[in-house]
Amino acid sequence: MTTRDIRQFFWRSEHIPWAELRSTRHSCQAYKLHQHPQLSIGAIVEGETISCCAGKAYHLRAGDMILIGPGVPHSCNPAGGPRSYHMLYLDEQWCKAQLGLPAFARLHCSQTVLRDVPLFTAFISVLTLMQEDNLTALPAALRGLLLSLPGLENQACGNPYGEMQRALLADFQSPPSLESLAKRYHLRKETLIRHFKQATGMTPGAWLNNARVEFAKARLRAGETLTDVGYQSGFADQSHFHRTFVSFTASTPRQYAQGRSIFDNN
Repeated sequence: MTTRDIRQFFWRSEHIPWAELRSTRHSCQAYKLHQHPQLSIGAIVEGETISCCAGKAYHLRAGDMILIGPGVPHSCNPAGGPRSYHMLYLDEQWCKAQLGLPAFARLHCSQTVLRDVPLFTAFISVLTLMQEDNLTALPAALRGLLLSLPGLENQACGNPYGEMQRALLADFQSPPSLESLAKRYHLRKETLIRHFKQATGMTPGAWLNNARVEFAKARLRAGETLTDVGYQSGFADQSHFHRTFVSFTASTPRQYAQGRSIFDNN
């Protein structure tokens, strides 16, 4: 089965821009190590999966949930067969406002795996509101779900590689080479790569490609064409764009752009 054959559905609304939901059914597709700028809340509904989060592996089964903080590197691999799951993404700034955390802080999850039946039920209730397109009740339900999650806290810490990350993001079409960055920071290229990975969990190249994919997702949500988005994101051609997008998201750019309700075609 190819990625195009997997049932991938997405829910999003311009009226609730701080939330996005993804549902994947009966998939054996693995994910490359990646990260999201949002708080990610996952729920396994069928099968089993191995999720690696911040360097630790977790074996998840139906009924389990997982919390992944913004910017935390993680991957997801099937455990012996297909699995079905939902992933809810909540904007970090919106989360911090609801939790009363300072805007400059990094949202941190001190608890990764949740095995809590009432919490799982509350998560499914949010999906039901999305199924009904109940945009009146949905904001309060999302806030209630967020506030019921354990272990969300303020992680006030500096980012020693923030300047380098901004340099990589400045021009997707022509980012600085590792050689030029190493020279700028008076480091050997190998040392720069090692320290960057220790700080972020990803190599500079993987981190840049992840950022390109996140940028592409935002432009696709805005309704721009696949060709334009691929170019704007800094990919040499559509084939490169497609392969990289699939490797980080386990969905094709077209599947993501369609943005159908997760309850379509049931």
